[in-house]
Amino acid sequence: MQKPSNRRRRGCTFLSLTFLVAAGASAQDSDALQWSVTPYLWGSTTELDLNFRDATISPSEISFKDLLGTLDAAFMVQGEVGSGHWSAFSDLTYLKTSDSGVRDQLNTDIDSTQVFLDAAVAYWPQGFGSSLNVFGGLRHSDFDNEFGFTDINTDQPKRVRSTDKAYYDVLLGLRYQTPVSERWQLRTYADYAFGDSEGIFVLHGSFAYAFGKSRQNHALIGYQYKEAEFSDGDLTNAFRYYGPVAGVEFSF
Repeated sequence: MQKPSNRRRRGCTFLSLTFLVAAGASAQDSDALQWSVTPYLWGSTTELDLNFRDATISPSEISFKDLLGTLDAAFMVQGEVGSGHWSAFSDLTYLKTSDSGVRDQLNTDIDSTQVFLDAAVAYWPQGFGSSLNVFGGLRHSDFDNEFGFTDINTDQPKRVRSTDKAYYDVLLGLRYQTPVSERWQLRTYADYAFGDSEGIFVLHGSFAYAFGKSRQNHALIGYQYKEAEFSDGDLTNAFRYYGPVAGVEFSF
C-alpha cells in the first residue's frame, strides 16, 4: 500500500495537470470556445479474475442487474471545451457499492468506492468538431474497499480490514465521428492507458441523434468495452466491463 503522503503528492500533481489542460484550451479566444457536458449511464456486466501469485482465486461475473442491487451511489459525466484545432476533456465515474453475506460461519460486509477520472488534450487536424482527433492525457483509477467480518457463532465485535489503492496512467487514444443522416451521427472511440496499472483498454461506439432548436444537443446510445488489470503486490485483479451506454450531450 502506498504511503498517504506519497498518494497526496501524486493526487495533487494529477489535479494540477488537469487544471493546466483546461487552462490551455481556455487560453484561446474565449468568444470562440465551445462547451459540452454529457451525463451518461453505462449498464455494464463485470467479469473479474482475482489471482494470487498466478493462481486464480475467484473468477466471477456480475451482471448490471446484480450491480444495481448493491449500488449506493453512482455518477458519470463527461465535459469538453474546445476551439480551433484543440480541445480539453475530462470523464469522471464515481461508484459506491455495499454488500453482505454469510460464508464459512462469517458474516461479511463489503463497502467499496471506485473513482475513475480521465483528463486529456485532443488535437483535431481539420478543426474542433470535425471527423477525427487524437488525444493524450492522464487516467486515474482509485479503489477504496472496507471489509467487515463477524463470527455468527460468537458475540465478538466486528473485525474490519481496509485497502486503498490509486493508479496513475498515461492515456493515449483517438476518436472518429461521421454523419449517417441529417440528424444521426456515428461516433467511435478507442484508447489505451499504461503506467501504474498493467494496462487499460477501452473501445466505444455510439449513435448520436441531434435535437434542440439549433440541433446542437445529442441523445447518445451505444456500446462500450473495457479491459483493465491492476496489481497490488502478489494480488492481481483483471476486469472486463461490457454493456450498453446511454446519455445526453448538452452543447453551448
